[in-house]
Amino acid sequence: MKKKDLIKKMLLTAAMLSSACLLGGCGNNSANAEVMYQQEPPKETQQATQTADQEKPEADKADTKADNEVAICYDALNEFSYRLFAENMAEENPVLSPVSAYMALSMADLGAENHTKEEFTSVFGDDTDMAALCNHIMTTYPASTQSNTIALANSAWISENYSVSGQWLSDIETIMHSEVFQKDLTSPAIVDDMNTWISEKTNEMIDKMVDKPLKDSTGLVLFNTVYFKAKWEEPFESYSVYPDKFFAEDGMESKNVDMMHKESEMEYFSNEFAQGLLFPYRYEEGGAEYAFVAIKPVDESTKIRDLYRELTPPVINGLLGDRQTETVNTKLPKFEIEFDRQLNESLMAMGLNDAFDMEKADFGGIDAGVLTGTDNKDTLNQHNLYIDLVRQKAKIIVDEEGTEAAAVTQVIMECGAAITEEAPKEVFFDRPFVYMIMNMEDEVPLFIGILDSPKQS
Repeated sequence: MKKKDLIKKMLLTAAMLSSACLLGGCGNNSANAEVMYQQEPPKETQQATQTADQEKPEADKADTKADNEVAICYDALNEFSYRLFAENMAEENPVLSPVSAYMALSMADLGAENHTKEEFTSVFGDDTDMAALCNHIMTTYPASTQSNTIALANSAWISENYSVSGQWLSDIETIMHSEVFQKDLTSPAIVDDMNTWISEKTNEMIDKMVDKPLKDSTGLVLFNTVYFKAKWEEPFESYSVYPDKFFAEDGMESKNVDMMHKESEMEYFSNEFAQGLLFPYRYEEGGAEYAFVAIKPVDESTKIRDLYRELTPPVINGLLGDRQTETVNTKLPKFEIEFDRQLNESLMAMGLNDAFDMEKADFGGIDAGVLTGTDNKDTLNQHNLYIDLVRQKAKIIVDEEGTEAAAVTQVIMECGAAITEEAPKEVFFDRPFVYMIMNMEDEVPLFIGILDSPKQS
């Protein structure tokens, strides 16, 4: 299928289904100019969609509707999520939002071509599935109720000296619901502009991502943010929060931390090597079901990272599918963790290699190419685009009331040149454990982390 036809199919599919990256070139910067593009698709896109629909026979329209109402496939996203975290768990207290990384890189994916596109497809899934999935997440996940807030946002910041493809611009606006700005990316003011946008989208949890103005080789910047705040369905009582021991992985060292204690009916799951609990967040009309999923080894001598390597998507699906309501005596530490991680090496290990290669990267779907009536020696479009940096910052706070978490992903691209009377089951999270903030309807982890040692404010 030709790229043009594929993109049209992606847009039609995304519309029916409900409906951060820096990209660079080399050159001089022109005068200050600022344009903010509206999120509404260009008229040409709307007209093309309407015309294509009008020209279809009635029988074909019915078949198209049936095809487009197929369920969203989360397999590629979940595979990406668990692999990405596995590649980044060497540091202490790692926590990432795989969804944020997937969304930010998908904006670059929409402009990849040839072998670079093939590598993106191997990591992110088929183009049509990726587009439908991203559009579905952007249109159905955001929610704001009395108890819970889930917010996602994308933005593209285009250098005033870089020209992007109209088709790519239409795609990120229509599929990714991205805000688009055009500014002087080398100006000192850009630091405050970008950080203000990030701070607003993350409810000030992450207030600084950009430290200095961008290089004059930077063509555009793409960001994704994820913000999550929810109250427990059953909050921990204040009197149940008191100092208790949290053991290091070797079981020898321990320290006193504020631990939240509870005995109640909870959803428990286990297999031969893992066990855990669901701590559900309050559900309200108009939102989705979310839960804090905590998992620990059955054998306390098992290293937590060895356990995580066994937690493939099918294993997680099996654990959650077999969970039972049990009377449980549990304790969970309060903690506040911040994590800042460069993801280049992990993404290359997952198969995304050409995109990071100065010569092999092919993002022809983003670059507008030679512009008529301009001196192309003074534009950023004269050199090849490649990914220079993928970075994510994440923060999570867990306490007796609930959870608040946020993440920002940035991708920099440069140019080269039931009730029981039995005794309560004891499930103590008093040594390192895996945790996830999970959408229980789709079993998509918004955040994945390992708590090695609670850090408390």
